[in-house]
Amino acid sequence: MSTSSMLCNTTKYRLNFFRSYSVNKELKLTQEHIQKVNEWIDKFNKEVVPKACMSMQYVRSSGPGGQNVNKLSTKCSLEILNVKKSGYSLEKGSKRSGLQWIPQPLLHMMIYGNSKTDYNQPNIMKLYYKPQKDSLVIQSDSERKRNLNEADCYAKLHKLFRESFFVQKEVSADNKEKWKRITERENEKRLQQKKFDQMKRKLYKDK
Repeated sequence: MSTSSMLCNTTKYRLNFFRSYSVNKELKLTQEHIQKVNEWIDKFNKEVVPKACMSMQYVRSSGPGGQNVNKLSTKCSLEILNVKKSGYSLEKGSKRSGLQWIPQPLLHMMIYGNSKTDYNQPNIMKLYYKPQKDSLVIQSDSERKRNLNEADCYAKLHKLFRESFFVQKEVSADNKEKWKRITERENEKRLQQKKFDQMKRKLYKDK
């Protein structure tokens, strides 16, 4: 095989790979799946996270607290482990292990983004996700008390779930037809204005 043929085949392979990769980022979700994920997010609390999938540490805080800053370990650091392995299927009859606790569609959007982020990883995910360790590291030292900082860490995790999951609502057939008619009218107006401007220029030149 010639060098040019090898290069051509390699280029085709790369194009096909990236094309399939980008397509795989998009999810086709049923209304039932969307509802299940939204309900999961709404009901989320710290008890949902398996103990084996998280680590909590407390260190001395640099935040507010007066003398407590130097004496007490009030800063909270929550680490969520093995993020990419934590997704579970929403299909009926599917089984999951005790380490799978995040709905797979939500996890997919956390990693690969959604239509709102143009299928790029959400900024809030970039803030907390450590790809080398495949973990989320969320910290808080905004409060003087340890339990309040811990609650704030879980609140940030909840916010991450809410901001990562986004599904574009389908436009109804009636609305599609409505916008089509509006677009056609606008296009017609532009054409009429263009013709009018051309006539004005022509009259101006004839003078």
